[in-house]
Amino acid sequence: MVTATIFTVFFGLIIIGVPVAISLSMGALVPLALFTNQPLTVIIQKFFTAVDSYALMAIPFFMIAGGLLEKGGVSKRLVNLANALVGWLPGGLAVVTILASAFFGAISGSSAATVAAVGSIMLPAMIREGYPLRFSVATIASAGFLGVVIPPSNPMVLYGLSGNVAVGEVFMGGFIPGIMLAAGMSIYAVYFGKKELKDVAIHKFSLNQLGSAMKDAAWAIMMPMIVLGGIYGGIFTPTEAAAVASLYGLIVGLFVYKELNTRLVHQIFKGAVQTSAMIMFVVATATSFGYVMTLELIPKRIATAILSVATTELRFWVLITLLLFIVGCIMDTSPAILILTPILLPIAKEFNISPVAFGVIMVINLGIGLATPPVGLNLYVASSLAKTGISTVVNKHLFLYLGFAALVLIILMAFPGLILLLPNMMA
Repeated sequence: MVTATIFTVFFGLIIIGVPVAISLSMGALVPLALFTNQPLTVIIQKFFTAVDSYALMAIPFFMIAGGLLEKGGVSKRLVNLANALVGWLPGGLAVVTILASAFFGAISGSSAATVAAVGSIMLPAMIREGYPLRFSVATIASAGFLGVVIPPSNPMVLYGLSGNVAVGEVFMGGFIPGIMLAAGMSIYAVYFGKKELKDVAIHKFSLNQLGSAMKDAAWAIMMPMIVLGGIYGGIFTPTEAAAVASLYGLIVGLFVYKELNTRLVHQIFKGAVQTSAMIMFVVATATSFGYVMTLELIPKRIATAILSVATTELRFWVLITLLLFIVGCIMDTSPAILILTPILLPIAKEFNISPVAFGVIMVINLGIGLATPPVGLNLYVASSLAKTGISTVVNKHLFLYLGFAALVLIILMAFPGLILLLPNMMA
C-alpha cells in the first residue's frame, strides 16, 4: 500500500504537469504522513543534509563559468574554430554545429546552455546558406546533449555525489564517448549534405584560417585543460576547479576578449543563482523521496526484481537501457540520476561493471532523453530559437541523429574499456 501510494502520488502529479521537485516532495510526504509514525520534520532534515554538500558547490560555479565564457565572446570563437576545421565538408555547417557543441560542452556542462549558445549563432547561418529548417533545428537539438557528456558536466557531478564515485574519474571517462558521439552524428550530417545539399556552396579548407581561428580561440580551449589538469594533478578538487574556471572566465571576458561588462556579469550571476536554486531544490526533494523509498525497502525489491530477470550482463544492459530511455523521455536528467543511481549502481557492481563506465553510460542514455519528446528540454530551446513549434524539431532528422548516438551507446556498453581508457591512464 505504501509503495503504491508513493508512486501514485509522484507519477500522478508529474502527469498533470506539477514540477518534478514538488512531485518528489509530495511523493515523500503523503505516504510518510499516512502510513508511518515518522515525524514530518525528518523531510526538512533530509532537505538540509542533501544540499549541505561541498561537492554540490561545483554546479553553480560551473554554471557561472559557462555563462561568463558564453557572454564573453567564447561561443562565437569556438564556432569559428569548428568552421575552420570542418566547414569544408558536405553538410559542413551541420558538422560545425556538432563540433562547436562539443567544444562548448567542455566549458558549460549544460545541455540547454549549449543549445542556446551554439544554436543562436548557427541556426541563422544554416538557414542563410540554404539548409532546410527542420534539418537545422534537429541538428541543434540533438548536438546540444553533448554538453552533458563532455566534461565538465553537471549531471556527472550529481552522479558522483549520489553514487560516491570520484567526479574527476567520471569527467575523464566522458571524453572519448563524447568524441565518438560527435563523430557518429557528424556522419549523418555529411551523408545528408552530400545527398540533399548539392546546391549549397562548400567552402575550401584554409590552413591560414584554421591557424587564425585556433589562435583566437586559444583562451577558450585552455579552460577545460586547466580544470581537468588541476583535478588530476592534485592541485584542486572538482569544486575548487569550478571556482577557478569561474575566475578564469571572468578574466578572459573582461580583459582578454573585453566583451563583458558589469550588466552582463550581473545577469550571468543572477541566472546561475536561479538555475542552481532549482537544481538544489530537486536534489533536496529527490533525497527525501529516496529516504522514504529506502524505508519501504523499495530499492532492494527493485534490485531483486531486476536481478531475477537480468541473469547476464547483456540482459542487464538491455533492461537498463530501456528503463533509462523511458525515464529520460519523461523526466529531466538531474532528478533521474538522483533517484536511480542508488538503485541501479549496486546492481551494476553485481556484474562487475565499473562505476565510472556505468555513470558515463547512464548520463549518455539520459542525455539522449533531453532531445526526445515529450519533455526533452533541448527540443523546446531549439524551437524557441527558430520561433517555431516543437513539431518542427521532432522529425526524421532528429531520430536519425539519435539513432547514431544510440549506436555509439551500444558500442560503449560492449566495450567499456573505451570509457575507462583515460581514467586508467591518468590513474
